[in-house]
Parts: sequence; C-alpha cells; structure tokens
Amino acid sequence: MATLKQDSTLKHQANLGMEVEEVTFTAGEEITLLKEWSDYYLVKNDAGQMFNIPKDQVRS
Repeated sequence: MATLKQDSTLKHQANLGMEVEEVTFTAGEEITLLKEWSDYYLVKNDAGQMFNIPKDQVRS
C-alpha cells in the first residue's frame, strides 16, 4: 500500500477502443502498488482500476 501526497486526476481506459475516463484521487488516499519503473508506479485503486502515477506523487 502507498499514500498519495497530493490531489491527482489520472486517466483510465478500461479497454482499447473505450473512452478515456478521468478519475480524481484525494491527497492521503491509499492505493495498491503493483509494479515499479524508474519514474512511475503501476497502482490499483479500490475499484480495481489501474493507473501509472509518477513516483513523486506517492508516499510508500
């Protein structure tokens, strides 16, 4: 688990060909870390949606 440092709006696309949805997160919200890259994490919210988020926006 990790915590967001600031309010963030991330883009989510459930499947190719579907519209991109913007999902707003509140500072302090907990998310699940799934994978780490050099500058980003792959995270999942409670609804099961996955997002790439810059590491500087996350407190792990």
